[in-house]
Amino acid sequence: MLRIALMASVAAWLVAPAHAQDLKQVPRNRTLVTQGWDFYNQVQSPTNLSPYNGILLNQRQVLHYTVTEPLFFTNHITNEIIPWQAERMVTSADFREVTVTLRPGVRWADGQPFTAEDVAFTFDTLKANAPDMALSSAIKDWVESATAVDARTVRIRLNRPGPRWAQDTLATGQVTRFVVLPKHLWAGKDAKTFNNFDLAQGWPLGTGPYKVVRSDANGIVFDRQDKWWAVDAGLTKSLPAPERIIYRPAAAEALPQLYTSNEIDFGHSMQAGSFEAARARNPNLASWNKQGPVWGVADGCTYRLVFNNQSAPFDSLPAHQAIAALINREQIVDLAWEGAAPVALAPFSSYLGMQAYTKQLEGVIKDAVGEPDAAKAAKTLTDAGFSKGTDGHWRLPGGQPWQVTINTQQGDPVAPIVARQLQAGGIDAVFKPLADAQYFDALQGGTYNTAIFQHCGSLYDPWQTLEHFHSKYAAAHGARATNLRAITRYRNPELDALLNQMEARQPSAADPAYMALVKQATAIVLRDVPQVSLNEELHTLVMNNTYWTGWPSAADPYVAPYPAWDGYSLVIYHLKARQ
Repeated sequence: MLRIALMASVAAWLVAPAHAQDLKQVPRNRTLVTQGWDFYNQVQSPTNLSPYNGILLNQRQVLHYTVTEPLFFTNHITNEIIPWQAERMVTSADFREVTVTLRPGVRWADGQPFTAEDVAFTFDTLKANAPDMALSSAIKDWVESATAVDARTVRIRLNRPGPRWAQDTLATGQVTRFVVLPKHLWAGKDAKTFNNFDLAQGWPLGTGPYKVVRSDANGIVFDRQDKWWAVDAGLTKSLPAPERIIYRPAAAEALPQLYTSNEIDFGHSMQAGSFEAARARNPNLASWNKQGPVWGVADGCTYRLVFNNQSAPFDSLPAHQAIAALINREQIVDLAWEGAAPVALAPFSSYLGMQAYTKQLEGVIKDAVGEPDAAKAAKTLTDAGFSKGTDGHWRLPGGQPWQVTINTQQGDPVAPIVARQLQAGGIDAVFKPLADAQYFDALQGGTYNTAIFQHCGSLYDPWQTLEHFHSKYAAAHGARATNLRAITRYRNPELDALLNQMEARQPSAADPAYMALVKQATAIVLRDVPQVSLNEELHTLVMNNTYWTGWPSAADPYVAPYPAWDGYSLVIYHLKARQ
């Protein structure tokens, strides 16, 4: 009934008259419909279209491939940097200075030139409003100053050597992303509260080819602009083919029917079996690979059982070690992912840029991560003072009941299996599915016990993941985490020292000194188990060819296919109308 009701509401909303303004009629075969990425039943904060107020709000769902554009894209499949608003970035020999040269002819949608003053203003705004705006803490931590040398040149001085900083901050738009703000709009505003929404004035204002024409709890509608700087600059031959883009949020259970009935063209992925069933009903559905069971592609992420290292008994090692010994990764892959994802023993992806490192880490990982061993788990708990009650469940050293609550997102297939594995080892474990807003609030606020969550980072260098275990990210009790990827609240000064050394070096798997640091840091993380890596994340993404063709694929990997990443703009610009 939920699916039928949702489909009916989608169809009704598409044709309903606008309340705040009249919308022109655009046929379905010229309209691109997306579910976004995160699972919401309605648009979160439809009148807050700031790119920096809430990392899981509308910037992540849809603004990044409609209204806003980045300085650089990255094709994470190949690690190729694709200049866009900017032509190039050069890091100095001491890794303390980055010079960015903007592309000539870039314009805001209101016709004003896009300049170095806008870029410098954005850095200054984020620094001045840390930690209250997304990305602001990282910018304050890294950036000493940003100066507009001339209209097209920005010089960024870093607080310390940052050999990866330019690529990771200016070209890798994933969860938090650097979005340049138009100074002529934002200057004088309270950036922490400015919602960037006034359709009569053309807000939100970006350099992208689309503008918002309607936004409410049901969805956000974007219509193609008449002019776009990228065409005038010769960067692309024409305006994008979709005349309208509609963001209509939906829950996980609605996706199979929405894809099957052509209500949406793209959005969140599905489990392999659900995709195969939907594809049998709608042959126009495709994924990255032409054949299964592995339909998906790496996304730089692994799934993990993450512990809140400030929450007893996870503030000490035995509980971590015992639970890790009960985890059967092969069973998780078989049951949760239907064999469509590889096991992960460490938090590293299989991207091409990572393989030179992981091959050298095989011995370190093998020594630290063993096979499932219930007897080892029992001994670890017994030695630490845990005891079993008459109900067969382990109790805390003081004799109190011990229940492990595993927070999870709706539709996640991993948590039920992990809970059963822990229950088989005598741990009273339950899983708790949450709506995304509640789920992420608990992760950032530290009000969780354990959780199933992705760990993204290592696109081409192990430090990109390992640095999330640095003590600087361990927020105090009651304080919110400033980095959604760094939520373990784990502290280890020994590891901090290694990570600081890695941060200051140019990463290279061919550098013995750097590899020595990588091995030491990895060994500590695997020993202390602030989280348990489970499997690599390979999303079975769904791309609907009923109305649109030109989606990226293994046969045409022009960009990584993830709708939540900045590179998805290139997909929008690549699509062709089928009808």
